[in-house]
Amino acid sequence: MENWLSNSSSKSWRISKMKLNVRNLKMMVIASFSVLVVLAFIFADSAVTITHAEIPGAPSRRTGAPGETTCTGCHQVNTQTGQSTIVAPATYVPGQTYTIQIQSTSTDLSRLSWGFEMTSLTAGGLAAGTYAHTTAFTQTKTGTVTGFGVRNYATHTTSGIFAAQANGATWTFSWTAPATDVGPITHYAAMLHGDNGADDTGDQTYVRTAVSNPGTVVVIHHGFSDFDGDGKADASVFRPTTGVWYINRSTQGFTAIQLGLATDKMTPADFDGDDKTDFAVWREAPAAQAAFYILQSSNSTLRIEVLGQTGDLSLPVGDWDGDGKADPAVYRNSAVGSQSYFYYRGSLSNPGGNITYVPWGTTGDKPMRGDFDGDGKADATVFRTSNQTWYIRQSSNNQLRLDNWGLGTDKFVPADYDGDGKTDPAVFRSGVWYVKQSLTGLPAFYNWGLNTDTLVPGDYDADGKTDPAVNRGGIWYIRLSGTGAMSAQTFGVASDTPVPSAFVQ
Repeated sequence: MENWLSNSSSKSWRISKMKLNVRNLKMMVIASFSVLVVLAFIFADSAVTITHAEIPGAPSRRTGAPGETTCTGCHQVNTQTGQSTIVAPATYVPGQTYTIQIQSTSTDLSRLSWGFEMTSLTAGGLAAGTYAHTTAFTQTKTGTVTGFGVRNYATHTTSGIFAAQANGATWTFSWTAPATDVGPITHYAAMLHGDNGADDTGDQTYVRTAVSNPGTVVVIHHGFSDFDGDGKADASVFRPTTGVWYINRSTQGFTAIQLGLATDKMTPADFDGDDKTDFAVWREAPAAQAAFYILQSSNSTLRIEVLGQTGDLSLPVGDWDGDGKADPAVYRNSAVGSQSYFYYRGSLSNPGGNITYVPWGTTGDKPMRGDFDGDGKADATVFRTSNQTWYIRQSSNNQLRLDNWGLGTDKFVPADYDGDGKTDPAVFRSGVWYVKQSLTGLPAFYNWGLNTDTLVPGDYDADGKTDPAVNRGGIWYIRLSGTGAMSAQTFGVASDTPVPSAFVQ
Protein backbone atom coordinates (compact mmCIF):
# COMPACT_ATOMS: atom_id res chain seq x y z
CA MET A 1 0.00 0.00 0.00
CA GLU A 2 2.83 2.46 0.93
CA ASN A 3 4.69 1.66 -2.31
CA TRP A 4 1.60 2.53 -4.29
CA LEU A 5 1.15 5.85 -2.43
CA SER A 6 4.78 6.78 -2.99
CA ASN A 7 4.51 6.26 -6.74
CA SER A 8 3.77 9.83 -7.95
CA SER A 9 2.75 8.98 -11.50
CA SER A 10 0.41 6.26 -10.33
CA LYS A 11 -1.02 8.58 -7.71
CA SER A 12 -1.56 11.32 -10.27
CA TRP A 13 -3.40 8.87 -12.54
CA ARG A 14 -5.66 7.77 -9.68
CA ILE A 15 -6.49 11.35 -8.73
CA SER A 16 -7.36 12.16 -12.35
CA LYS A 17 -9.62 9.13 -12.51
CA MET A 18 -11.34 10.13 -9.30
CA LYS A 19 -11.98 13.63 -10.67
CA LEU A 20 -13.39 12.10 -13.85
CA ASN A 21 -15.70 9.84 -11.85
CA VAL A 22 -16.89 12.77 -9.76
CA ARG A 23 -17.54 14.76 -12.93
CA ASN A 24 -19.51 11.82 -14.46
CA LEU A 25 -21.47 11.39 -11.26
CA LYS A 26 -22.43 15.08 -11.28
CA MET A 27 -23.57 14.78 -14.92
CA MET A 28 -25.64 11.71 -14.09
CA VAL A 29 -27.27 13.49 -11.16
CA ILE A 30 -28.05 16.52 -13.28
CA ALA A 31 -29.45 14.32 -16.08
CA SER A 32 -31.55 12.32 -13.63
CA PHE A 33 -32.87 15.50 -12.05
CA SER A 34 -33.74 16.84 -15.53
CA VAL A 35 -35.68 13.66 -16.32
CA LEU A 36 -37.55 13.91 -13.03
CA VAL A 37 -38.40 17.54 -13.74
CA VAL A 38 -39.70 16.62 -17.22
CA LEU A 39 -41.73 13.74 -15.79
CA ALA A 40 -43.07 16.03 -13.09
CA PHE A 41 -44.25 18.47 -15.74
CA ILE A 42 -45.75 15.64 -17.81
CA PHE A 43 -47.66 14.14 -14.88
CA ALA A 44 -48.60 17.55 -13.54
CA ASP A 45 -50.08 18.33 -16.93
CA SER A 46 -51.79 14.97 -17.22
CA ALA A 47 -53.25 15.10 -13.74
CA VAL A 48 -56.19 17.07 -15.17
CA THR A 49 -56.54 14.58 -18.02
CA ILE A 50 -56.58 11.47 -15.82
CA THR A 51 -59.77 12.75 -14.16
CA HIS A 52 -59.74 9.70 -11.91
CA ALA A 53 -61.40 7.36 -14.32
CA GLU A 54 -58.20 5.32 -14.54
CA ILE A 55 -56.09 5.62 -17.71
CA PRO A 56 -55.73 3.49 -19.75
CA GLY A 57 -58.48 1.55 -18.01
CA ALA A 58 -59.49 0.34 -14.59
CA PRO A 59 -57.12 -2.04 -12.78
CA SER A 60 -58.34 -5.63 -13.02
CA ARG A 61 -60.50 -7.07 -10.22
CA ARG A 62 -62.56 -3.93 -9.49
CA THR A 63 -66.04 -5.06 -10.63
CA GLY A 64 -67.57 -6.00 -7.29
CA ALA A 65 -67.73 -9.66 -8.33
CA PRO A 66 -66.97 -12.38 -5.74
CA GLY A 67 -63.38 -12.00 -4.58
CA GLU A 68 -63.06 -8.46 -6.00
CA THR A 69 -63.25 -4.89 -4.79
CA THR A 70 -64.79 -1.94 -6.63
CA CYS A 71 -63.68 1.56 -7.61
CA THR A 72 -63.90 2.48 -3.92
CA GLY A 73 -60.67 0.58 -3.43
CA CYS A 74 -59.03 3.82 -4.61
CA HIS A 75 -61.83 6.39 -4.74
CA GLN A 76 -63.74 7.81 -1.82
CA VAL A 77 -67.36 6.82 -1.26
CA ASN A 78 -69.72 9.67 -2.20
CA THR A 79 -73.47 10.13 -2.58
CA GLN A 80 -74.75 8.96 -5.96
CA THR A 81 -76.46 11.57 -8.13
CA GLY A 82 -76.82 9.62 -11.38
CA GLN A 83 -77.66 6.24 -12.89
CA SER A 84 -75.65 3.37 -14.37
CA THR A 85 -76.99 0.31 -16.19
CA ILE A 86 -75.76 -2.90 -17.85
CA VAL A 87 -77.65 -3.69 -21.08
CA ALA A 88 -77.01 -7.41 -21.68
CA PRO A 89 -78.97 -10.22 -23.37
CA ALA A 90 -81.61 -11.83 -21.17
CA THR A 91 -80.75 -15.21 -22.68
CA TYR A 92 -77.71 -16.61 -24.46
CA VAL A 93 -77.01 -19.39 -26.92
CA PRO A 94 -73.63 -21.10 -26.37
CA GLY A 95 -70.92 -19.77 -28.66
CA GLN A 96 -72.96 -16.83 -29.93
CA THR A 97 -71.78 -13.22 -29.83
CA TYR A 98 -73.88 -10.43 -28.34
CA THR A 99 -73.64 -6.67 -28.02
CA ILE A 100 -73.38 -5.33 -24.47
CA GLN A 101 -73.66 -1.71 -23.39
CA ILE A 102 -72.67 0.07 -20.21
CA GLN A 103 -74.73 3.24 -19.80
CA SER A 104 -74.01 6.00 -17.28
CA THR A 105 -76.15 9.12 -17.04
CA SER A 106 -76.28 12.09 -14.68
CA THR A 107 -77.85 15.53 -14.53
CA ASP A 108 -75.13 16.52 -12.07
CA LEU A 109 -72.98 18.83 -14.20
CA SER A 110 -70.00 18.31 -11.90
CA ARG A 111 -69.71 14.78 -13.36
CA LEU A 112 -67.19 15.29 -16.19
CA SER A 113 -65.36 11.99 -16.59
CA TRP A 114 -66.49 8.39 -16.78
CA GLY A 115 -65.16 4.86 -16.41
CA PHE A 116 -66.18 1.23 -15.95
CA GLU A 117 -64.98 -2.33 -15.62
CA MET A 118 -67.01 -5.48 -16.22
CA THR A 119 -66.59 -9.26 -15.94
CA SER A 120 -68.99 -12.14 -16.67
CA LEU A 121 -69.04 -15.19 -14.38
CA THR A 122 -70.74 -18.52 -13.79
CA ALA A 123 -72.58 -19.20 -10.55
CA GLY A 124 -69.28 -20.61 -9.25
CA GLY A 125 -67.40 -17.40 -9.99
CA LEU A 126 -65.50 -18.69 -13.02
CA ALA A 127 -64.98 -16.73 -16.23
CA ALA A 128 -67.91 -17.07 -18.61
CA GLY A 129 -67.24 -16.00 -22.18
CA THR A 130 -64.89 -13.48 -23.71
CA TYR A 131 -64.99 -9.81 -24.71
CA ALA A 132 -63.95 -7.96 -27.85
CA HIS A 133 -63.77 -4.20 -28.34
CA THR A 134 -65.77 -2.75 -31.22
CA THR A 135 -64.89 0.92 -30.72
CA ALA A 136 -61.86 2.94 -29.63
CA PHE A 137 -63.51 3.58 -26.25
CA THR A 138 -63.13 0.07 -24.78
CA GLN A 139 -60.44 -2.55 -24.33
CA THR A 140 -60.10 -6.04 -22.85
CA LYS A 141 -57.91 -7.27 -19.99
CA THR A 142 -57.38 -10.37 -17.86
CA GLY A 143 -56.67 -10.78 -14.17
CA THR A 144 -56.24 -13.64 -11.71
CA VAL A 145 -58.50 -13.81 -8.66
CA THR A 146 -57.45 -16.09 -5.82
CA GLY A 147 -59.69 -19.13 -5.69
CA PHE A 148 -61.35 -18.38 -9.04
CA GLY A 149 -58.52 -18.36 -11.59
CA VAL A 150 -58.18 -16.06 -14.59
CA ARG A 151 -61.07 -13.74 -15.38
CA ASN A 152 -61.77 -11.63 -18.44
CA TYR A 153 -62.54 -7.92 -18.21
CA ALA A 154 -63.87 -5.13 -20.41
CA THR A 155 -62.97 -1.57 -19.44
CA HIS A 156 -62.59 1.92 -20.90
CA THR A 157 -59.59 3.27 -22.79
CA THR A 158 -57.93 6.66 -22.52
CA SER A 159 -60.36 8.17 -25.01
CA GLY A 160 -63.17 6.24 -23.31
CA ILE A 161 -63.15 8.39 -20.18
CA PHE A 162 -64.84 11.12 -22.24
CA ALA A 163 -63.01 13.86 -20.36
CA ALA A 164 -65.00 17.07 -19.81
CA GLN A 165 -68.18 15.42 -21.16
CA ALA A 166 -71.30 16.13 -19.14
CA ASN A 167 -74.58 14.19 -18.82
CA GLY A 168 -73.14 10.69 -19.22
CA ALA A 169 -71.32 8.14 -21.34
CA THR A 170 -72.09 4.87 -23.14
CA TRP A 171 -69.67 2.07 -23.96
CA THR A 172 -70.48 -0.68 -26.47
CA PHE A 173 -68.55 -3.92 -26.91
CA SER A 174 -69.05 -7.59 -27.82
CA TRP A 175 -69.43 -10.56 -25.51
CA THR A 176 -69.17 -14.13 -26.83
CA ALA A 177 -70.96 -16.65 -24.64
CA PRO A 178 -69.18 -19.85 -23.52
CA ALA A 179 -69.13 -22.69 -26.03
CA THR A 180 -71.38 -24.79 -23.77
CA ASP A 181 -74.36 -24.16 -21.51
CA VAL A 182 -72.86 -23.16 -18.13
CA GLY A 183 -76.13 -22.13 -16.53
CA PRO A 184 -77.02 -18.55 -15.54
CA ILE A 185 -74.24 -16.04 -16.20
CA THR A 186 -73.96 -12.90 -14.07
CA HIS A 187 -72.39 -9.77 -15.52
CA TYR A 188 -70.71 -7.66 -12.82
CA ALA A 189 -69.75 -4.05 -13.45
CA ALA A 190 -68.49 -1.10 -11.46
CA MET A 191 -68.92 2.36 -13.00
CA LEU A 192 -67.27 5.62 -12.00
CA HIS A 193 -68.76 9.10 -12.37
CA GLY A 194 -65.70 11.34 -12.00
CA ASP A 195 -65.54 15.04 -11.15
CA ASN A 196 -62.61 15.74 -13.49
CA GLY A 197 -60.44 16.53 -10.48
CA ALA A 198 -56.84 15.61 -9.80
CA ASP A 199 -57.60 13.53 -6.70
CA ASP A 200 -59.84 10.64 -5.65
CA THR A 201 -62.13 12.54 -3.30
CA GLY A 202 -65.03 13.75 -5.44
CA ASP A 203 -65.90 10.68 -7.52
CA GLN A 204 -68.97 8.42 -7.37
CA THR A 205 -68.97 4.61 -7.67
CA TYR A 206 -71.89 2.52 -8.95
CA VAL A 207 -72.01 -1.29 -8.82
CA ARG A 208 -74.48 -3.18 -11.01
CA THR A 209 -75.26 -6.74 -12.13
CA ALA A 210 -77.27 -8.32 -14.95
CA VAL A 211 -78.06 -11.98 -15.60
CA SER A 212 -78.14 -13.89 -18.91
CA ASN A 213 -79.89 -17.25 -18.67
CA PRO A 214 -79.36 -20.16 -21.07
CA GLY A 215 -81.67 -19.83 -24.03
CA THR A 216 -83.22 -22.42 -26.27
CA VAL A 217 -81.79 -22.74 -29.75
CA VAL A 218 -84.74 -22.10 -32.03
CA VAL A 219 -84.56 -24.46 -34.96
CA ILE A 220 -86.77 -22.10 -36.94
CA HIS A 221 -83.77 -19.75 -37.32
CA HIS A 222 -82.58 -21.86 -40.23
CA GLY A 223 -85.79 -22.21 -42.19
CA PHE A 224 -89.56 -22.40 -42.14
CA SER A 225 -89.95 -25.75 -43.89
CA ASP A 226 -88.78 -28.50 -41.51
CA PHE A 227 -91.98 -30.50 -41.15
CA ASP A 228 -90.49 -33.52 -39.34
CA GLY A 229 -88.20 -31.71 -36.89
CA ASP A 230 -84.92 -33.30 -37.99
CA GLY A 231 -83.17 -29.97 -38.58
CA LYS A 232 -83.37 -30.28 -42.36
CA ALA A 233 -85.52 -28.19 -44.68
CA ASP A 234 -87.94 -30.36 -46.64
CA ALA A 235 -88.71 -30.05 -50.34
CA SER A 236 -92.36 -29.02 -50.19
CA VAL A 237 -94.95 -27.31 -52.38
CA PHE A 238 -98.40 -25.76 -52.16
CA ARG A 239 -100.78 -26.43 -55.07
CA PRO A 240 -103.07 -23.37 -55.36
CA THR A 241 -105.59 -25.10 -57.60
CA THR A 242 -106.48 -27.62 -54.90
CA GLY A 243 -105.19 -26.04 -51.68
CA VAL A 244 -103.06 -29.11 -50.99
CA TRP A 245 -99.57 -29.09 -49.48
CA TYR A 246 -97.23 -31.86 -50.66
CA ILE A 247 -94.23 -32.52 -48.42
CA ASN A 248 -91.20 -34.73 -49.06
CA ARG A 249 -90.03 -35.03 -45.46
CA SER A 250 -86.33 -35.84 -45.18
CA THR A 251 -86.87 -38.31 -42.30
CA GLN A 252 -90.54 -39.28 -42.22
CA GLY A 253 -91.23 -39.43 -45.95
CA PHE A 254 -94.08 -38.16 -48.11
CA THR A 255 -97.25 -36.57 -46.78
CA ALA A 256 -100.03 -34.32 -48.08
CA ILE A 257 -102.39 -31.95 -46.25
CA GLN A 258 -105.21 -29.75 -47.52
CA LEU A 259 -105.27 -26.25 -46.03
CA GLY A 260 -105.98 -22.89 -47.63
CA LEU A 261 -107.25 -21.20 -50.75
CA ALA A 262 -105.45 -20.13 -53.91
CA THR A 263 -105.53 -16.50 -52.72
CA ASP A 264 -104.11 -17.24 -49.26
CA LYS A 265 -100.55 -16.35 -48.29
CA MET A 266 -98.39 -19.24 -47.05
CA THR A 267 -97.06 -18.64 -43.51
CA PRO A 268 -95.47 -21.95 -42.45
CA ALA A 269 -93.71 -21.79 -39.07
CA ASP A 270 -93.44 -23.59 -35.73
CA PHE A 271 -96.37 -21.99 -33.92
CA ASP A 272 -96.68 -24.65 -31.19
CA GLY A 273 -93.02 -24.99 -30.23
CA ASP A 274 -92.48 -28.69 -31.04
CA ASP A 275 -89.61 -27.94 -33.48
CA LYS A 276 -91.76 -28.95 -36.44
CA THR A 277 -93.08 -26.53 -39.03
CA ASP A 278 -96.86 -26.18 -38.97
CA PHE A 279 -98.97 -25.79 -42.11
CA ALA A 280 -100.36 -22.27 -42.01
CA VAL A 281 -101.87 -19.56 -44.21
CA TRP A 282 -102.97 -15.97 -43.74
CA ARG A 283 -106.25 -14.97 -45.37
CA GLU A 284 -106.58 -11.32 -46.34
CA ALA A 285 -109.88 -9.66 -45.37
CA PRO A 286 -111.21 -6.48 -43.72
CA ALA A 287 -110.18 -5.72 -40.14
CA ALA A 288 -111.50 -8.21 -37.56
CA GLN A 289 -111.92 -10.79 -40.35
CA ALA A 290 -108.42 -11.37 -41.71
CA ALA A 291 -106.91 -14.38 -39.96
CA PHE A 292 -104.15 -16.95 -39.72
CA TYR A 293 -105.22 -20.57 -40.12
CA ILE A 294 -102.69 -22.83 -38.40
CA LEU A 295 -102.70 -26.64 -38.35
CA GLN A 296 -100.66 -27.40 -35.26
CA SER A 297 -98.39 -30.43 -35.66
CA SER A 298 -98.31 -31.14 -31.92
CA ASN A 299 -102.02 -32.03 -31.69
CA SER A 300 -103.35 -31.89 -35.29
CA THR A 301 -105.88 -29.19 -34.37
CA LEU A 302 -106.73 -26.10 -36.40
CA ARG A 303 -106.00 -22.81 -34.69
CA ILE A 304 -107.43 -19.53 -35.98
CA GLU A 305 -105.81 -16.21 -35.08
CA VAL A 306 -107.66 -13.07 -36.20
CA LEU A 307 -105.04 -10.45 -37.06
CA GLY A 308 -104.44 -7.84 -39.73
CA GLN A 309 -106.51 -6.46 -42.57
CA THR A 310 -106.53 -6.18 -46.35
CA GLY A 311 -103.28 -4.68 -47.63
CA ASP A 312 -101.11 -5.95 -44.77
CA LEU A 313 -98.11 -8.20 -45.36
CA SER A 314 -97.74 -11.49 -43.47
CA LEU A 315 -93.97 -11.61 -44.04
CA PRO A 316 -92.98 -10.85 -40.38
CA VAL A 317 -94.25 -14.16 -38.97
CA GLY A 318 -91.65 -15.35 -36.43
CA ASP A 319 -90.80 -15.70 -32.75
CA TRP A 320 -91.17 -12.14 -31.47
CA ASP A 321 -91.08 -12.89 -27.73
CA GLY A 322 -88.34 -15.54 -27.56
CA ASP A 323 -90.38 -18.49 -26.23
CA GLY A 324 -89.51 -20.84 -29.09
CA LYS A 325 -92.89 -20.45 -30.79
CA ALA A 326 -93.62 -18.45 -33.92
CA ASP A 327 -96.14 -15.63 -33.47
CA PRO A 328 -98.75 -14.45 -35.98
CA ALA A 329 -97.58 -11.08 -37.30
CA VAL A 330 -98.27 -8.57 -40.08
CA TYR A 331 -96.73 -5.37 -41.39
CA ARG A 332 -98.84 -2.37 -42.33
CA ASN A 333 -97.27 0.20 -44.61
CA SER A 334 -98.19 3.82 -43.70
CA ALA A 335 -100.43 2.65 -40.85
CA VAL A 336 -100.63 6.10 -39.24
CA GLY A 337 -99.68 8.86 -41.65
CA SER A 338 -96.28 7.89 -43.03
CA GLN A 339 -95.48 5.74 -39.98
CA SER A 340 -95.54 2.00 -40.66
CA TYR A 341 -96.14 -0.66 -38.00
CA PHE A 342 -95.38 -4.27 -37.17
CA TYR A 343 -98.23 -6.02 -35.33
CA TYR A 344 -97.85 -9.38 -33.59
CA ARG A 345 -99.67 -11.51 -31.06
CA GLY A 346 -97.08 -12.98 -28.72
CA SER A 347 -97.48 -16.45 -27.24
CA LEU A 348 -95.38 -15.77 -24.12
CA SER A 349 -97.38 -14.81 -21.01
CA ASN A 350 -100.24 -13.44 -23.09
CA PRO A 351 -103.40 -15.30 -22.07
CA GLY A 352 -105.56 -12.43 -23.25
CA GLY A 353 -104.14 -12.57 -26.78
CA ASN A 354 -103.09 -8.92 -26.75
CA ILE A 355 -101.53 -7.44 -29.87
CA THR A 356 -98.16 -5.68 -29.67
CA TYR A 357 -97.62 -2.64 -31.88
CA VAL A 358 -94.10 -1.77 -33.05
CA PRO A 359 -93.79 1.50 -35.00
CA TRP A 360 -90.96 0.97 -37.46
CA GLY A 361 -90.39 2.11 -41.01
CA THR A 362 -92.03 4.66 -43.22
CA THR A 363 -93.98 4.85 -46.48
CA GLY A 364 -92.39 2.69 -49.17
CA ASP A 365 -90.10 0.64 -46.92
CA LYS A 366 -89.95 -3.12 -47.41
CA PRO A 367 -90.41 -5.25 -44.26
CA MET A 368 -87.87 -8.00 -43.58
CA ARG A 369 -88.02 -10.96 -41.22
CA GLY A 370 -85.28 -12.44 -39.07
CA ASP A 371 -83.38 -12.49 -35.79
CA PHE A 372 -80.43 -10.25 -36.64
CA ASP A 373 -78.89 -10.10 -33.14
CA GLY A 374 -79.21 -13.76 -32.22
CA ASP A 375 -81.25 -13.36 -29.03
CA GLY A 376 -84.01 -15.73 -30.13
CA LYS A 377 -86.46 -12.92 -30.95
CA ALA A 378 -87.55 -11.48 -34.27
CA ASP A 379 -86.32 -7.94 -34.92
CA ALA A 380 -88.43 -5.20 -36.51
CA THR A 381 -86.56 -4.60 -39.77
CA VAL A 382 -87.18 -2.70 -42.99
CA PHE A 383 -85.22 -2.02 -46.17
CA ARG A 384 -85.38 1.53 -47.45
CA THR A 385 -85.00 1.65 -51.22
CA SER A 386 -84.22 5.39 -51.30
CA ASN A 387 -80.84 4.85 -49.61
CA GLN A 388 -80.48 1.06 -49.95
CA THR A 389 -80.24 0.59 -46.19
CA TRP A 390 -81.54 -2.01 -43.73
CA TYR A 391 -82.98 -0.46 -40.56
CA ILE A 392 -82.81 -3.10 -37.84
CA ARG A 393 -84.28 -2.57 -34.36
CA GLN A 394 -82.29 -5.07 -32.30
CA SER A 395 -84.57 -6.66 -29.71
CA SER A 396 -81.61 -7.48 -27.43
CA ASN A 397 -80.93 -3.81 -26.63
CA ASN A 398 -83.53 -1.77 -28.57
CA GLN A 399 -80.66 -0.15 -30.49
CA LEU A 400 -80.79 0.82 -34.15
CA ARG A 401 -78.44 -1.02 -36.50
CA LEU A 402 -77.91 0.11 -40.09
CA ASP A 403 -76.66 -2.08 -42.93
CA ASN A 404 -76.16 -0.77 -46.44
CA TRP A 405 -76.67 -3.90 -48.50
CA GLY A 406 -78.43 -4.55 -51.79
CA LEU A 407 -80.63 -2.66 -54.22
CA GLY A 408 -84.35 -1.99 -54.24
CA THR A 409 -84.69 -4.18 -57.34
CA ASP A 410 -83.07 -7.22 -55.70
CA LYS A 411 -84.88 -10.23 -54.29
CA PHE A 412 -84.46 -10.37 -50.53
CA VAL A 413 -83.39 -13.64 -48.91
CA PRO A 414 -82.23 -12.86 -45.33
CA ALA A 415 -81.31 -15.98 -43.37
CA ASP A 416 -78.50 -17.44 -41.26
CA TYR A 417 -75.92 -18.43 -43.88
CA ASP A 418 -72.88 -18.62 -41.56
CA GLY A 419 -74.42 -20.63 -38.72
CA ASP A 420 -73.93 -18.13 -35.90
CA GLY A 421 -77.60 -18.01 -34.91
CA LYS A 422 -78.09 -14.55 -36.44
CA THR A 423 -79.95 -13.63 -39.60
CA ASP A 424 -77.67 -12.20 -42.29
CA PRO A 425 -78.78 -9.43 -44.66
CA ALA A 426 -78.85 -11.12 -48.07
CA VAL A 427 -80.11 -10.44 -51.59
CA PHE A 428 -80.26 -12.26 -54.93
CA ARG A 429 -79.34 -10.46 -58.14
CA SER A 430 -78.74 -11.84 -61.65
CA GLY A 431 -77.91 -15.33 -60.46
CA VAL A 432 -75.73 -14.28 -57.52
CA TRP A 433 -76.51 -14.46 -53.80
CA TYR A 434 -74.95 -11.55 -51.90
CA VAL A 435 -74.67 -12.28 -48.18
CA LYS A 436 -73.28 -9.99 -45.47
CA GLN A 437 -72.09 -12.50 -42.87
CA SER A 438 -72.81 -11.46 -39.30
CA LEU A 439 -70.13 -13.82 -37.98
CA THR A 440 -67.26 -11.93 -39.64
CA GLY A 441 -68.86 -8.82 -41.14
CA LEU A 442 -67.43 -9.93 -44.50
CA PRO A 443 -69.40 -10.52 -47.70
CA ALA A 444 -69.98 -13.95 -49.21
CA PHE A 445 -71.04 -14.48 -52.82
CA TYR A 446 -72.72 -17.57 -54.27
CA ASN A 447 -73.30 -17.91 -57.99
CA TRP A 448 -76.39 -20.10 -57.93
CA GLY A 449 -79.52 -20.08 -60.08
CA LEU A 450 -81.18 -17.97 -62.75
CA ASN A 451 -83.34 -14.86 -62.56
CA THR A 452 -86.33 -16.94 -63.63
CA ASP A 453 -85.90 -19.47 -60.80
CA THR A 454 -87.93 -19.49 -57.59
CA LEU A 455 -85.64 -18.96 -54.61
CA VAL A 456 -85.99 -21.60 -51.88
CA PRO A 457 -83.23 -21.05 -49.28
CA GLY A 458 -83.14 -23.42 -46.32
CA ASP A 459 -80.90 -25.63 -44.22
CA TYR A 460 -81.12 -28.84 -46.24
CA ASP A 461 -78.11 -30.61 -44.68
CA ALA A 462 -78.74 -29.80 -40.99
CA ASP A 463 -75.40 -28.06 -40.41
CA GLY A 464 -77.04 -24.95 -38.94
CA LYS A 465 -76.39 -22.89 -42.07
CA THR A 466 -78.88 -21.81 -44.71
CA ASP A 467 -78.14 -23.21 -48.17
CA PRO A 468 -78.68 -21.18 -51.35
CA ALA A 469 -81.28 -23.11 -53.37
CA VAL A 470 -83.63 -22.64 -56.33
CA ASN A 471 -86.64 -24.40 -57.78
CA ARG A 472 -86.75 -24.60 -61.57
CA GLY A 473 -89.89 -26.15 -63.02
CA GLY A 474 -90.23 -28.69 -60.21
CA ILE A 475 -86.51 -29.47 -59.89
CA TRP A 476 -84.73 -28.38 -56.70
CA TYR A 477 -81.10 -27.32 -57.06
CA ILE A 478 -79.43 -26.97 -53.66
CA ARG A 479 -75.89 -25.80 -52.88
CA LEU A 480 -75.06 -27.70 -49.69
CA SER A 481 -73.14 -25.43 -47.32
CA GLY A 482 -71.43 -28.36 -45.62
CA THR A 483 -69.58 -29.45 -48.77
CA GLY A 484 -70.34 -26.84 -51.45
CA ALA A 485 -71.67 -29.71 -53.60
CA MET A 486 -74.94 -29.66 -55.52
CA SER A 487 -77.96 -31.69 -54.52
CA ALA A 488 -80.81 -32.03 -57.02
CA GLN A 489 -84.22 -33.59 -56.65
CA THR A 490 -87.51 -33.50 -58.50
CA PHE A 491 -90.60 -32.72 -56.44
CA GLY A 492 -93.80 -30.98 -57.52
CA VAL A 493 -94.79 -29.48 -60.83
CA ALA A 494 -94.01 -26.14 -62.46
CA SER A 495 -97.34 -24.59 -61.42
CA ASP A 496 -96.83 -25.38 -57.71
CA THR A 497 -95.58 -22.78 -55.23
CA PRO A 498 -92.49 -24.01 -53.34
CA VAL A 499 -93.05 -23.65 -49.59
CA PRO A 500 -89.51 -22.42 -48.71
CA SER A 501 -90.17 -19.41 -50.94
CA ALA A 502 -92.94 -18.18 -48.60
CA PHE A 503 -90.83 -15.42 -47.04
CA VAL A 504 -88.72 -14.44 -50.03
CA GLN A 505 -89.60 -11.08 -51.56
